[in-house]
Amino acid sequence: MAISALASTSQAQVRPAVSQVKQVVQERTRRRADKAACVAIAEAAQALLAALVSCAAEEARRGGAGVRRGGAARIQPWHIGQAVQSAEFRSSPFFTKTTARAADGASGSTVKEARRAARAARLDGHVKVNPFRSLVKRTARAHGNVALTAPLVVALSAFVLEAVNQVADTAGEAAAKSDATTITADHVRTAVTDLLAGDLLARALAAIDAALVAEAAGE
Repeated sequence: MAISALASTSQAQVRPAVSQVKQVVQERTRRRADKAACVAIAEAAQALLAALVSCAAEEARRGGAGVRRGGAARIQPWHIGQAVQSAEFRSSPFFTKTTARAADGASGSTVKEARRAARAARLDGHVKVNPFRSLVKRTARAHGNVALTAPLVVALSAFVLEAVNQVADTAGEAAAKSDATTITADHVRTAVTDLLAGDLLARALAAIDAALVAEAAGE
């Protein structure tokens, strides 16, 4: 999968989502998360998004009908569904949970599930998907010739929110096992290792490490 442009997404592209990640972590785990942990969670979610967008773009180009004038890949819901069904994604426990069902676009459920998730997030007092929508758009731009419909931007924003939810929950469990009151980047690494496998795991951990090095250098 050619995602070098996505994998090298700058920390500046992820940073706007970090404060929203912090809110999600506190609401879901009732624990404090330090800044490094929030950065790590945001990077892990972005790495998953990058891989999904890249794979869906390949599906669109392979089908031919998803290619616009100029070579831009116009991703449709079923391209997301096809991407999630690929071996690379199915090998990760993350994609056997609710995200896989929400991303199954074969019956057009992607948009419905995403909107339902977005409504539920707002009604439950959780973070809105708008900050993650910006991350989706920036990720698509980093990829290059990728066109996303407005409904799919919403769907992928809900995907990012679900990724943040799962990583936060699992990191919270790791913190609880160690009797820690604060979730750290090490807890996030443990969570990512539990949720991902293969190349996805390697990319997510690499993104986390690079972001934390940059964060430390900027302090």
